[in-house]
Amino acid sequence: MKKLLLFAGLPGVGKSTISKEVRKKTGAKIVDLDDFKKTEVDPTLVTKEIDPPELRWSYYQKALEYVFGLFDQGVSTVIMDEVFHLQSLRFQLESLCAEQSVEVLWVEVRCPYPTVKDRLQSMSREGHILSTEEALRMNR
Repeated sequence: MKKLLLFAGLPGVGKSTISKEVRKKTGAKIVDLDDFKKTEVDPTLVTKEIDPPELRWSYYQKALEYVFGLFDQGVSTVIMDEVFHLQSLRFQLESLCAEQSVEVLWVEVRCPYPTVKDRLQSMSREGHILSTEEALRMNR
């Protein structure tokens, strides 16, 4: 069975760290949605509106096409980590996966705000679309 593990949660809660640990234990492939964001989302829109839903969906679709290609190559488990905060996009994502007979497993990652604040302020946000300040605002 093809499985897509979706690690959801606000910036700084530990999604990427947990994803990497799961990969070590299971051999799953990690697909970095930030790579798709960088090519699909106009950075000026992101800073004004976080991510407009229609643009967010466009890179979700591109990422899923890539994931489905991995499954076609024999990969059995793929991990993606993202905020995934829009319920409507979660439903669309699940629907596309169901059409491809892909089992979707959601993992909601959370941690206390002081921990998130410390993490975000101590790490480089280079390569991320959201600045530290924008990520902290999402966590309030």
